[in-house]
Amino acid sequence: MISRVCVVSALYHPDLGGLGRQAQLLSERLRKEGVELFVVARKMAFDGSAKFSTDVEVIRVPSLFPGRHILEEISLKNIMISVIFSLGCLGVLIRRRKSYDLVHFHGASIPLFVALPFLKWMGKKVVAKVAAANLGTEAGSLSGRYGLLGSLLARLVRRVDAFVAISDEIRIGLLRDGVPAERIYGIPNFIDPDIFRPARPGEKELLKENLGFPAKTVVLYAGRLVPRKGVAYLLEGWRDIVPVFPDARLLLLGGGLLRESLEAAAGRLGIAGTARFCGGVDNVPEYLRAADLFVLPSLQEGLPNALLEAMASGVPVVATRIGGVVDIVEEGVDALLVAPEDARGLAAAITTVLGDASLRERLSEAAVRKIASAYGLWDRVERYRELYASL
Repeated sequence: MISRVCVVSALYHPDLGGLGRQAQLLSERLRKEGVELFVVARKMAFDGSAKFSTDVEVIRVPSLFPGRHILEEISLKNIMISVIFSLGCLGVLIRRRKSYDLVHFHGASIPLFVALPFLKWMGKKVVAKVAAANLGTEAGSLSGRYGLLGSLLARLVRRVDAFVAISDEIRIGLLRDGVPAERIYGIPNFIDPDIFRPARPGEKELLKENLGFPAKTVVLYAGRLVPRKGVAYLLEGWRDIVPVFPDARLLLLGGGLLRESLEAAAGRLGIAGTARFCGGVDNVPEYLRAADLFVLPSLQEGLPNALLEAMASGVPVVATRIGGVVDIVEEGVDALLVAPEDARGLAAAITTVLGDASLRERLSEAAVRKIASAYGLWDRVERYRELYASL
């Protein structure tokens, strides 16, 4: 029997990052499969254009700064936002305690730390998905940080009934924090093929025209503009691309605390005319289908949704050789990999892919096959159903 489930996802939204998008897709599909659940999420300021299933009850908890959704930087403001949300979430969990048996946290950070002692006291089962490795903000990266506090938090999270590790690097981190191996479940992220799919014949050219880049070679980055995403190295490498491919355009989707400094860097590098910062967009799948190449220059990742989405969309990929990425990619078969912090390496790999149409086709076909066979949404729905039932 599958328990009644409460899903806790601070960023439950399709356009505010991969973690929130994964939580929404999974929750809505589980509900379709008959799992009784409701969601506790942070009340956010957004334009209202996002679509949510009316079958899933979502309780929005107020917190500070509702327009701020990039919280990975350890700062007083971000800690305050998380603590206020966590206390509000805890209030909902206590009030609704008779309507669920299991709580699934998307992210194993402050909301989990605050709620876990009360949930165990109430006899609830707890599942926590760890979204990132080595940031010091989640379970799996607490040992050796924050002195006594880090040790206490590492001890606390060992009371979680099941951890979901989306990459091998995260699994190793959880073991380092003292989590028993039998409580760690390797369940990678997934893709909804109805949303992310390859372009149909003629669609790529039409989308380029609609997006304002007719007859251009489009190189795409999609993600937050924060230090660990390595966008500065991509811009530096792009300077070497422009003379070789003058008709190429680098589109950078997403916002973040580094946007102004990165735009300034593009100006200093002399690439402002060929590198466009598009900000947050609500039509990422269209940009992917319009793209000729996707670049992931990250320095650290859990398991990047952006990479899965690009591969599912049939876009050739150049990415850095880091944890999470190496779990997905067979180097040279379905993507080209370079060392992190290597602007020249990025430029060389981008040049190789853009200059070889047959290579682009081989990478695209292999990537689509890989995602279709191993990263489908319905497979993950069944694995989570089995996990819930086992608890």
